[in-house]
Amino acid sequence: MNDRLIPLSDLCIRLGGLSRASIYRHVRHVPGFPQPVKVGRSTRFRESDVQAFIAEATTRTSEGVR
Repeated sequence: MNDRLIPLSDLCIRLGGLSRASIYRHVRHVPGFPQPVKVGRSTRFRESDVQAFIAEATTRTSEGVR
């Protein structure tokens, strides 16, 4: 599978403007949060992981589960 890698700045935007620090906090403490992939000195996230996380969070919210 050829999965697109997105930069941290794009992830911040996709998750409603979260800060970089908040993203890293979520990586450590939120179960199921997309894990980073290091590419040289850069941090990237798999687009499929991000989409799955957003879909699951949307489903939980619409069902009233937090």
